[in-house]
Amino acid sequence: MEISKLEPIELNKRANEVFDLHPGDYIYSISVNDDGQTVVSMSEYAVEIKDHIDFKYLPDMSGRPEALNYLLGKRNDFHD
Repeated sequence: MEISKLEPIELNKRANEVFDLHPGDYIYSISVNDDGQTVVSMSEYAVEIKDHIDFKYLPDMSGRPEALNYLLGKRNDFHD
């Protein structure tokens, strides 16, 4: 398993560039399982219940290797 080593502020800044997060969204961690599946542990603000909901987002990053490496801290830019 590979886990992003970025600090929370930098991780969320980069995640917003890659995923276009909504206000209230927060990324806790991004990892890649041994089988290649990207796992984004995050929360989002649910207006209906006026609270945050924690969940795991499983994006298909197979076509976005530069963006994934950007999120993992392996590169400082991406173009996809």
